[in-house]
Amino acid sequence: MKKMLVLVLAGALGISLLAGCGGTKTDSGSKSNESSESTKEPESTGAEENTDVAEGTESTDKLFRVGFVNQANSDPNCFSVQERFIEMVQSDEFKEKVGSPQNVEVLSADSDLDIEKQTSNVETLLAKGVDMMFIIGVDTEGNNVSVQACNDAGVPVFMPFTESSKGEFAFIGWDELQLGEMQGKWCVENLPENAKICYLQGTPGREASDKREKGFLDTIAERGDITVLSKQPGNFNAADGMQVTEDWIQAYGDEMTCIVAADSQMISGAIEALKAAKLTDKVMTGGVIHLGTWDAETIKSGEQTFAVYAGMMTAGELSAEVAAKQYNGETIEHVNYIDLFNVSQDNYSEYFK
Repeated sequence: MKKMLVLVLAGALGISLLAGCGGTKTDSGSKSNESSESTKEPESTGAEENTDVAEGTESTDKLFRVGFVNQANSDPNCFSVQERFIEMVQSDEFKEKVGSPQNVEVLSADSDLDIEKQTSNVETLLAKGVDMMFIIGVDTEGNNVSVQACNDAGVPVFMPFTESSKGEFAFIGWDELQLGEMQGKWCVENLPENAKICYLQGTPGREASDKREKGFLDTIAERGDITVLSKQPGNFNAADGMQVTEDWIQAYGDEMTCIVAADSQMISGAIEALKAAKLTDKVMTGGVIHLGTWDAETIKSGEQTFAVYAGMMTAGELSAEVAAKQYNGETIEHVNYIDLFNVSQDNYSEYFK
């Protein structure tokens, strides 16, 4: 397999801890609780025939075949990336772009946050004869087994949002450290003097959680007058974000200047708790926009003060562009970044119609 080279910014603005998807699980963690609209089980989109590869039937009338192993279909952000990718790769436009006289087929599989299941899924898709593999990985260390299997089979492997401790692969996504830095930069530039912040962490030990928190805390340290009252895990879901915020309201009341969350789901839970306590006008909030739908509405309404826009749909589109480049024999960079943007009511219309 040809070695994939290094670093390009491929920033295409589109539509959003990951949140739970925006990183890897490096220890035993649990799936997000599904307690709000943002965490509902995704509805069927007609791709179920490829979802369980163990039971799937290998087709013989497709010329090009792409594998996509998802971290967890139950996560709405990961699922949206997969579905956008499938939609684009199986489109007539993609077929014309790569010069395929027949259809292009995507075989997808759900790892359900289980590294052993991910390894099995990858092996199954390799046995079915895919031309390339996309893996939203479960575990940075454990991902190396899947990546090495692809390397040994001579199949190019691409990893949206996640990395591997070993092996040859190309990364697609955003810089998680930068995401946290951008949240911190907004606070440094906009919070009042002697501001007091509460920070909602993601799932402890996950790559996205650790990098976003580090980027945020290192950046706000530039201002010596900002105090972090508390840091608590919200585990990338709305229910935990709401519960932790309710506890903070009891402990700190309106002493809090701002609540910042590492993803869109947690900040939505925090906003609900603040609304119930009638504190939305007194406590600022900052999170992430991934989907550009429900998670952008709170910015528009003023219930959320600011957010970093990290588009999940953009990640699906960029992954499809990478697949087309691979088919056309173009060089694929080792790192393919998506641009990030700070969004508030002031510039909301620049990004969302």
